[in-house]
Amino acid sequence: MIEILLKALAIFIMLTLSPFALGIANAEGNGLTHSISAAYSDVDMQLGLITQKNARACIEDECIAQQQFDERVLVLGERLALAAYAVYPDLKKRIPSFEFKVINKVAAATTSTANGRIVVYRGLQQLALADEALSYVLAREMGHVIGQHHTQNFATKLIITAIASVAFPALAIVSASSTAAQASTATTAITSAASSLTSFVGTEVAIKKAKPNQLAESDRIALNLMVYQGYDMEMVLAGLPAADETTTTAWLKELQTSSMNLEKVIHSQVFDLAQAPI
Repeated sequence: MIEILLKALAIFIMLTLSPFALGIANAEGNGLTHSISAAYSDVDMQLGLITQKNARACIEDECIAQQQFDERVLVLGERLALAAYAVYPDLKKRIPSFEFKVINKVAAATTSTANGRIVVYRGLQQLALADEALSYVLAREMGHVIGQHHTQNFATKLIITAIASVAFPALAIVSASSTAAQASTATTAITSAASSLTSFVGTEVAIKKAKPNQLAESDRIALNLMVYQGYDMEMVLAGLPAADETTTTAWLKELQTSSMNLEKVIHSQVFDLAQAPI
């Protein structure tokens, strides 16, 4: 009986919060919700960076090479930003500007926030990507911003946290009315822990499930930006890392997936500017 009640409660909360979550996911024009998700994604990025291994300090010629790479990222990023505002005219209302920055982290990766901060890990420099491939990598990350994926993930976390915080206290109330009332303190602690665990696990599962669609959308947006700038997509594809079964990092695996998707598009000769929703 309790299980049935909790399931019904969860469904009710989901239906109640869905319009709110949808409003967040389509935050264009809603300054408050966009600001909240932007602040959340910024904190989320900072916490993620803490866990990443720092690259060692450069010496002599290495410092010059790093400066040149950083300048390339800025120049290519600025060009992509101009393309983004041209391809997606309403984007300026939500993202007034994009910011590109390279940080000294060992991994080869990129990350971003909802307000247009694009961060490149120093390890990406070691891939020695030509301008075509590097632009595509930056465009893919911009695709997550343009596609509002940070905001969608934030809305998902809100819904699941709300469900967990309401459902488990309800369970605690039922437990407290039983013959085990004398153990209410332990029940409360267990319920709180279960609620937190359920919220975390549920969020991770939901976001992981949505990720393939988000990656596909960011690939489409990246293609739009690259085609708008007149890039030869064959050269872009040739410059991306080849598929390697020994790849261990999630980011590189995702880049290889994007490379395979791009190859399929090139072979199908589909180079239209089908805009993704923003």
